[in-house]
Amino acid sequence: MAAERAAQTGAASDVLDELRALSLDEFATVLLNMPDPALPAVSRLLPKMADDEVQRSWTGNAGYPLLQQSLNFVRSVALQCVQLTGRPLSGRSVLDFGCGYGRIIRLMYYYNDPSRIWGVDPWTRSIELCREAGMLGNFALSDYLPRDLPVNGTRFDLIYAFSVFTHLSERATKQALSTLRHYIESDGLCVITIRPKEYWDVAANAGHGVDAALMKHRHDGPGFAFFPHAVAPVDGDVTYGDTSLTFSWLRANIPDWKIVGYDRSLDDPLQIIVYLRPA
Repeated sequence: MAAERAAQTGAASDVLDELRALSLDEFATVLLNMPDPALPAVSRLLPKMADDEVQRSWTGNAGYPLLQQSLNFVRSVALQCVQLTGRPLSGRSVLDFGCGYGRIIRLMYYYNDPSRIWGVDPWTRSIELCREAGMLGNFALSDYLPRDLPVNGTRFDLIYAFSVFTHLSERATKQALSTLRHYIESDGLCVITIRPKEYWDVAANAGHGVDAALMKHRHDGPGFAFFPHAVAPVDGDVTYGDTSLTFSWLRANIPDWKIVGYDRSLDDPLQIIVYLRPA
């Protein structure tokens, strides 16, 4: 394999150059299986994949089913980058806001050099896992109620936040989106996911103590429904839980952004992908 030969004498960037000759699915499969005994040199240079326990703890899924969901998201982003900005995803400066253990960043290596990719997360363990795995790129710890980001003043062509705004309080949602606006290029694209109203029936059936009728009433009324988890408050606010919100709420409460499109995947119907541009 050309990537294995490149790894024996080159750097991780040389390996990624060779792997980009593959299809996106093939590229993703290689990274999913790191370290791979059949590719010892490549395995020394590319990040180790998080184990199944970590994957499920962070996302509720693992392995190939989770990879399929991740690929669907990345393909949507790649398509909408072209349709909404007129430029491809390749060669962009990218921020993963709420990067977790880096599952989506691994797929972004297909399009961009790791030096142009940043991942931030307010949970120390997330950043630790990225570093322990040997993730390529830039990683930093952010605040739960961020007023700025530890990205050395970088402005980004693409910011995405997968399954982040599905968990934030109303205050944290407004604060985070306001802050992200300061880090987007004027012609950049911001991608978030939100929950539909139907999520609350699933949450109630899972036995989490959720009053589905009440949450759906809040979703239909004010447009923002939040069920806080039993976590410590941040500046007097429990920022983390389960959240659904509407397009109408977004339009009324994030004046710095405008909604320019949305997408959904049959493999992950409880995540609505929303595309934002600077207002």
